[in-house]
Amino acid sequence: MPKRIVQLSLLAAAVGLFATGCSAPQDPAAENSGEKEPIVVVDQNGEEQQLPGSIDRFVTTALPLPSVYAVTGEPLDKLVGMHPGSASAIKDSVMAAMYPDLLDVPSSFVQGDEINVEELLALKPDAVMYWAEYGNQRDAMKAAGIPIVGVKTQGDGDALVTFDSWVEIMGRMFGSTGKTDAVVDYGKRVKEEVAQKTASIDEKDKPRTLFLFNHDDKKITTSAQGHYGQGWIDAAGGVNVASELSGTPAISMEQIYEWNPDVIIITTFSQTMPEDLYNNTVPGQDWSNVKAVREGRVYKEPIGVYRWFPPSGDAPLMLKWMSETLYPDLFDYDMEAEIKAYYNEFYSYDISDDQVKGVLSSNPEAARGADWQYKSSNTK
Repeated sequence: MPKRIVQLSLLAAAVGLFATGCSAPQDPAAENSGEKEPIVVVDQNGEEQQLPGSIDRFVTTALPLPSVYAVTGEPLDKLVGMHPGSASAIKDSVMAAMYPDLLDVPSSFVQGDEINVEELLALKPDAVMYWAEYGNQRDAMKAAGIPIVGVKTQGDGDALVTFDSWVEIMGRMFGSTGKTDAVVDYGKRVKEEVAQKTASIDEKDKPRTLFLFNHDDKKITTSAQGHYGQGWIDAAGGVNVASELSGTPAISMEQIYEWNPDVIIITTFSQTMPEDLYNNTVPGQDWSNVKAVREGRVYKEPIGVYRWFPPSGDAPLMLKWMSETLYPDLFDYDMEAEIKAYYNEFYSYDISDDQVKGVLSSNPEAARGADWQYKSSNTK
């Protein structure tokens, strides 16, 4: 059957994604039947993947993808499978109220980075979007004849650039580019605004920031070069104290004492809350003399439709929150109003005052299901 080809070539400029397309001659039989022609997508592994012209049963195995899919405007009942880590984040976030049917979406077919192909086939997926570096998943799904699209982190760990690239791919897969282009443009405007306001800040005056990526009384890991924390701190105009490291390295309290960060941000991949550091209640760790703790500048990353640390449907909001967190005297975003406007425009959802407060206060239980090594193409 002749095919309509939409080719996405990932050239690392701007957001790292450009799309080109061409159409083969039309098949009169297909036209008369009303059947949509297959789509051929070049994924972020650089591989050409053929997908059905209509994707009615969609599966994601990378944790943030359900939230990214939500901004496409496509019906959420098309999402028929997801990673358990995605499911746990939804359960403990506003997304459960927004899309309650997602609480029943199967997730047991994924265990860590392994996929049970028989369980996946039972979901009858039209397309599966997965972490492109997981060759084991790719090979297993290819062998089973499952249409796949691989995605990777883009922009050397830049979550907003990565979000842009993923949502643009989805927009072309589902034919919803008008909706996806709008959210990409919104994120670009935020990035430009923040860059302009922070451009003249002297290096010595930039807040020295530490991400606690995964933390408890037994381990401390941070986010360094090539990982999302570095991208967020750079975009917000700060300095990452761990910039000489890479990925998500383990660090010691002695290293933290040496860095003595001005600001600490705890991700929702950890159940630790700011109060745990302020009250110095983490066994075996003394946070009392760390500057950020002494000066009350420890923050918990929000969780909206997904955790805000990795690429998510709320990625542009994360940059606003980060910028105001690092520079409260420079940025005067009303984050509650910003969240309400964003959710109304991009999710068509009227989020309540209480729900907004929940987004900004985060639920430590959202870390459940995420205590495995969070991977991206830059953290191996």
